Amino acid sequence: MTIDIANKIKETFQVNIVSDQQFGWGEQHWLQLEPDKSKTQPTVSVSTVYPGGSQSPHVHSGYIEIIIGLDGMTTHWCDGREIKLEKGRISYISEGSKHRIVNDSLKPISFLSIVYSTFPKPLEEGIIGKDIELSEVAKLINLDSIVEKFAQSVQMTVTLIDVAGNFLTDKNNLPEICQCCVNEQCGNCILNTTTVTPPYLEQRIFHCKFGVSAIQSPFIINNRVLGYLGCGYGRMSTNITQAEATPGNFAADSAQEVYFKLNFIHRNHLNSVAETLSLVSASLVQLMVNSMKEKELSDYRINLSQEREKQALLHHSLSQARLKFLESQVNPHFLFNTLNTIAQQAEMDGASTLASLTYSLSNLLRLSLGKADSLVTIEEELSYIKDYLFIQQTRFPNKFTVAIDIDSTILGIKIPFMAIMVLIENSILHGFKNVRQEGQLLVHGYKQGNYGVIEVQDNGCGIPDAIVAAVRELPNADYDPPSLKGIGLKNIFLRLKHYYEEKFEFTINKSSAGGTLARIILPL
Repeated sequence: MTIDIANKIKETFQVNIVSDQQFGWGEQHWLQLEPDKSKTQPTVSVSTVYPGGSQSPHVHSGYIEIIIGLDGMTTHWCDGREIKLEKGRISYISEGSKHRIVNDSLKPISFLSIVYSTFPKPLEEGIIGKDIELSEVAKLINLDSIVEKFAQSVQMTVTLIDVAGNFLTDKNNLPEICQCCVNEQCGNCILNTTTVTPPYLEQRIFHCKFGVSAIQSPFIINNRVLGYLGCGYGRMSTNITQAEATPGNFAADSAQEVYFKLNFIHRNHLNSVAETLSLVSASLVQLMVNSMKEKELSDYRINLSQEREKQALLHHSLSQARLKFLESQVNPHFLFNTLNTIAQQAEMDGASTLASLTYSLSNLLRLSLGKADSLVTIEEELSYIKDYLFIQQTRFPNKFTVAIDIDSTILGIKIPFMAIMVLIENSILHGFKNVRQEGQLLVHGYKQGNYGVIEVQDNGCGIPDAIVAAVRELPNADYDPPSLKGIGLKNIFLRLKHYYEEKFEFTINKSSAGGTLARIILPL
């Protein structure tokens, strides 16, 4: 049936088939689109469902799918929504939804699938004054550890190597066939530095000569390839399709056993997971770049202190770099905790809630990593606070409740990005720590004269007097109290001061009813 279907597809669409996958319910053939300069081309395939075939439910994590009926009628379910897909009918499967397919007829049916990734592009890397190595990045920001934790959460093998082929993740995590291939240097993928001539500059789906499939993405800073990120290392076929025999340590009669030890992966899932991983890694590299910029600018200030004109320009640049670095500090701490939560949740319940958590995380990443403006409205901030609270309530079930009451008249006030979320995070992680009663968190906003007031209040253990006093002293220049390290309060104050100068108030105190009350007052 596969050959007949493939020939019919080529004849109908007048395009080549670049790859195919066979399943118990049917088969899928991916089409070769005409190349263009766009980096957002969709993935197009023709799916054929066998008579009586039924695809088990699966989650669309990281992509949306447009479906067009070609022949016969299939029944699709999308989160309980029933779709009768007849010839010529168009429908779609939304990102994050649960999808399954059934063919109740006595003949094979087919439909066209057009898939778009929903993950945002990572930030453009800044230019820094010196070349760096990927191993240096990994040591500074624990990049290898983050990559391994993410691999656990998505249940796929992930590798991180530098441009010389040195592994920065555990090589033993690779499938048996890949370990043998690397040891003997007999493969044709990027893991085999003696048989492959890097660098390459674009992400690609790679199918090695032994039938192993993976996404391989380069790390690029200062227009220089530092290394490669690989994701997948599984099989995309139910048959042995390798063009050559397996590596020397495997006898020919054990080739099938070795091949079927590989995890089976779907092309669409492989794409979405790889883009997520690239985005997370890119954000961590961006943080490191900002840190190096800060150091370079500080060095310039010392060396050029005698030249007033250059010194003024330097201070301006330094102020901008410090602001960007302060804003980027908000993301990593929460990002690391969230990745741990996803991995732990997946282990405990078999990944039944993983899709929802990943969806909320992708929304936060889209906002935090792709946000062009550093000021957002209170209404915008609330949209991703809801995703953040969903993740935290999943991490700490029955630990706390939340009430949000914001007057509509102040929703348009602009605040520094993630300012409210940091106060909420402090209540959850510090206020409710070691507290036996159920935590209560209230986010309240109202108009007071010509000002808008935002309050975050909890019934937790209460804030230490030393922190209350330290926040009160923040307006004093060069004041850097150690008691504020790691809780983001000085970060909030400095960003408020940058945008509003002296036209704001930021206080934090013990609540009269117990717990902590943080308040920000801004002009309308």
